[in-house]
Amino acid sequence: MVMSGSAQWINKSFVFDATTREYRIYVPPAYNPAVPASLVITLHGLGDNMMGFSTLGFNYIADTANIIIICPQAIEDPLAGTAWNSGAGYAGVYYPNASVNDVGFINALVDAAKADYSIDPSRVYLCGFSMGGFMTERMALQSNQNFAAFASMSGTIGSAISVYNPGRSVPIAHFHGTSDSTVYYTGNEFGIDADSLVKFWTLNNNSTNAPDSVRLPDAAADNITIDKFTYNGLNPDQEVLFYRMNGAGHDILYQPANDMTELMEVWMFFRRHQNTTLGMQKRSIDQNIIIYPNPATDFIDVIIPSSVEKAKIELFTNLGELIYSAIIKDSSHYINLKNIKKCNGVYLIRVSGVSFNHTEKIIIEN
Repeated sequence: MVMSGSAQWINKSFVFDATTREYRIYVPPAYNPAVPASLVITLHGLGDNMMGFSTLGFNYIADTANIIIICPQAIEDPLAGTAWNSGAGYAGVYYPNASVNDVGFINALVDAAKADYSIDPSRVYLCGFSMGGFMTERMALQSNQNFAAFASMSGTIGSAISVYNPGRSVPIAHFHGTSDSTVYYTGNEFGIDADSLVKFWTLNNNSTNAPDSVRLPDAAADNITIDKFTYNGLNPDQEVLFYRMNGAGHDILYQPANDMTELMEVWMFFRRHQNTTLGMQKRSIDQNIIIYPNPATDFIDVIIPSSVEKAKIELFTNLGELIYSAIIKDSSHYINLKNIKKCNGVYLIRVSGVSFNHTEKIIIEN
């Protein structure tokens, strides 16, 4: 492992998948190994780098909150510049660094931090901006076991992501400007829209349909207002938080120029959550649910483990409209799509029971 730098920021690297991967790490001055620290990994956007992104200001929060910050470096893509293998691409044709195992690299960063510092394993978090937000969403969907909560800023779920199966309720926050001219609030060219993203997570987490909503005080003369929507459930892991930043562009907001400091809101959300270990029964059920075919035309077959006595199957549009629901007591269930009013497109199918909640994306074609 290579180390260089000054003050509290340290540049490090290690070899992962035969490639030297770099990152910066910030250790607060009051760090004490006897008091395990929280760990926050922050992911930069397309074309940015760890040096620039580490100046956002998370370290000022870390100084008083006992947080260690990691800012990793994405690999240079031949056409796009520095980019994460996030599933976000150009017009559904080109996906930067599609062969790079960034999922594994980010998990390896957690292991490296735990090896070098005293880290509270129940308080490890991931956030990112723009393409870093897309990568954060990919991790939340496909590899969330090391993290207690996630936050994406101006990045949603990339269009190349086909498996929507987090395997558990995932505490997650999303921030998006309605005037974002890079990752559009509506008509997102790189993935799903912000409203659809929030709807997916509330369905996955079985959160309340009607959120608690509040408009933040409009004190700054920035032509931006901020609506905060909080979706809760029976336990903290079901929380979904959405900041709709009306009039904001592809930016991270800071006080006093704006009505909130986005990074502080991220941390206040993170600190409410600790990682809960999934039980083996839930893991076994999730891994043995089969939903096919995908894409589907005339029917969908759902097969669940025989150990499950009763399950509920629900089919939603991408915007969360429930179009089919059934309670099943057998190990398989047949959905006749000919009897359901539908259009070509992406749908969400949820299979839930007493000890599990399994959600997948499915494409239905007429």
